[in-house]
Amino acid sequence: MRYLIVMPRQTKVNEHSYYFPLGIPYVSASLKATNRDVISYNLTYKTGDDKELIRQIVKNERIDVIGVGGLTGQYWEISDILYAAKEANPYIITMVGGGIITSDPQAAMEALEIADYGMIGEGEITICELADAIEGKRKFEEVNGLIYRSATNDAWITTAPRQEIMDLDSIIFPDYEGFDFGEMMGKSPQQILHVAEGNIAYISGGRSCPFNCTFCFHPSGSRYRKRSLDSVFEEIDQLCAAYPIQCVNFSDELFSNNLDYVREFCRRIQARGLKFIIWMRVDTTTPEMIRLLKNSGCLYISYGLESADNTVLKSMRKNITIEQIERALSICKEEDMNAMGTFIFGDLAETTETMNRTLDWWKAHPEYTIELNFIRVYPGSHLYQVACKNGKIKDKVQFIKDGCPLINISKMTDEEFKAQIEKVTSLSHIRQDQILDAKLSYIGGGKTDIQGRCPHCQTQNEWRGQDLFRPITKILCHHCNKPLDIIAADYAGDIFERNLRTLSDRRIVLWGMINAVNDMVRIMPGLLDDHVFFVDASELKQGGKMCGKTIGSPDIIIKEHIDAVLIATTTPTAIDSIRYTIETNYPQVRDVWYIGDLMSPDFPRLPELP
Repeated sequence: MRYLIVMPRQTKVNEHSYYFPLGIPYVSASLKATNRDVISYNLTYKTGDDKELIRQIVKNERIDVIGVGGLTGQYWEISDILYAAKEANPYIITMVGGGIITSDPQAAMEALEIADYGMIGEGEITICELADAIEGKRKFEEVNGLIYRSATNDAWITTAPRQEIMDLDSIIFPDYEGFDFGEMMGKSPQQILHVAEGNIAYISGGRSCPFNCTFCFHPSGSRYRKRSLDSVFEEIDQLCAAYPIQCVNFSDELFSNNLDYVREFCRRIQARGLKFIIWMRVDTTTPEMIRLLKNSGCLYISYGLESADNTVLKSMRKNITIEQIERALSICKEEDMNAMGTFIFGDLAETTETMNRTLDWWKAHPEYTIELNFIRVYPGSHLYQVACKNGKIKDKVQFIKDGCPLINISKMTDEEFKAQIEKVTSLSHIRQDQILDAKLSYIGGGKTDIQGRCPHCQTQNEWRGQDLFRPITKILCHHCNKPLDIIAADYAGDIFERNLRTLSDRRIVLWGMINAVNDMVRIMPGLLDDHVFFVDASELKQGGKMCGKTIGSPDIIIKEHIDAVLIATTTPTAIDSIRYTIETNYPQVRDVWYIGDLMSPDFPRLPELP
């Protein structure tokens, strides 16, 4: 039998890098190791419609079995791949894995509709045993970690749980080559990691997490496991031999809470001259640890801060306090280590008072890079279970299809929650730096390259692939590694407003009410004209205000006879959700652009994106 393992498209713009997912390459490598006839296929950077590309490869390669996977937020991409495969070959066997299945197996399978087999948990062993069953070498019910429909009564069958792989060193390294990892070389990673120029490798040094935060879900299981450093660096050495790698991003939910591990890691990576990025917890941060990381090439540390209120932190099961957050960030600042974090609002214990306490703390500490977001209730998490139990999520299948929309599970009323959303969304980016002699070159998809001198060290830089409007973030100087607070669009002159005026005779929608809309309106005051309508798919944002304008639902497209949409966000999953909604519900829309496209000298005639 011929197998096809597909990675869904990760970015729609060829100039962009992306966060290379490791789950599918791990599973592909394991299946290939059984000497089966396996084709790996990454839709990213392919030219053409994704569904047509799948139909072609299934037909041309005479595929018998197709496998795909990802997270719940990738539902539409995964669904399209399955349907396209079935259109090309009605008899093809379809299998799906990853977080989308593991988080809520039955709901996910019902949402995907035509998936034949779902793989629950880690897939390296499961996919090989499933292939045996498909080929008649074992019974399906003997394969642990499966969900599928009974052939006799159409009921769901879930086999025994797949136990976590305890010896991570035994797993074959990911199939990087099979999924065109080399295609990312030379493309800017800045729009996802905000680091200096350089090719980035993505490494998993461990799986799961020893903690159990209420908003989190661990697709790789509940037991925390680490690879040996020998295994980690063997993989790094192989990658560096095959690709021109300058930096390593460790995808572990927790890099380490062990100082001896950190010492040995730093010794090894420093000897290789590589930069690196990690995730850590504030309660394990010490001056010695930060000095070790800084001196061995750590570009920055990401922290899950979540809240500045101890009541909320306790409710989240974070096992940290605001005092520990303050201490960790202070240590990083004293040691000149770049640290980034996020506050997320909307926990079960959240009130107007707790939110205001966190916002007041955030406003009082502009020296730290802390993004503001609202909790998304994702399948598999404790919050998801609570939301289903209390009726906040009434239809789990539709919730998945709707992209897991923002819901209110806090102690606030919906009116109070909407008011807080409006307050947070209305916060503008704080700019403390000014790039010298800045020049912008638009590259498409809402992104631009920036050339200019760092205001700290005066050295010339080129920052590639930057969002023109990105809220509350920083970029780093390539030379002094200082973080810079900027908005790229500040350096674009009046081209945005001039191009917006070319649409003055059309009724248009600005879709996606994010913090950056404030800067968009400042740079393009024409967005406040009557022929422009503000829209968001979240019911909790609809009816609120942004820059004095009322936020409507997408159905305003029908009511106001609108045929043009400007997408405000550049988050890939949000973009895909908006595009799918437009294609499905609003076929009268003729033109869809990113807000950044208004910088293009070719606007409004732009090349079609896949």
